[in-house]
Amino acid sequence: MSDLEARILRLEDESEIRKLKARYLNSCDAKDVDAMRACFTEEAEIEFPPLGSFDLDGLVGIFTQMAATTPITDVHHGHNGEIEISGDQATGRWNLGFATYDPQTKNFRMLSSFYEDRYRKTEHGWRISYTKSTPRAIVDGTLAEDTVTANWLAENE
Repeated sequence: MSDLEARILRLEDESEIRKLKARYLNSCDAKDVDAMRACFTEEAEIEFPPLGSFDLDGLVGIFTQMAATTPITDVHHGHNGEIEISGDQATGRWNLGFATYDPQTKNFRMLSSFYEDRYRKTEHGWRISYTKSTPRAIVDGTLAEDTVTANWLAENE
């Protein structure tokens, strides 16, 4: 493989990883359990403090319980992706802006966190094999007809 071909392959791989991360975040917002699951390898490791550490089935279970079967609206925005590729393995660091709103209770949460990911190229394309989301800033609040109350929470609540 020529240097040019290797550089193009690296750019294509990076593009596919960016698309994978977007698919993951969009599937979470759409509450699409199957699409979310398809973003991971079967043996993926997931660390989401303060919720805990999970395998893929554990992540699907908590996602189904906390998001997919509720009226809650979530909005995930992944920013500033830094991707390093080494053959069929890669790492990524992302900044996440997240907001969630429960129309029944009028409660909301705004969160900023860092994702640390590892990816593996599989027969189905790039997949997440490890992810850790570490909260940086959390604001919880409540909407009322004529006011908004909000509290800044300590990191890693």
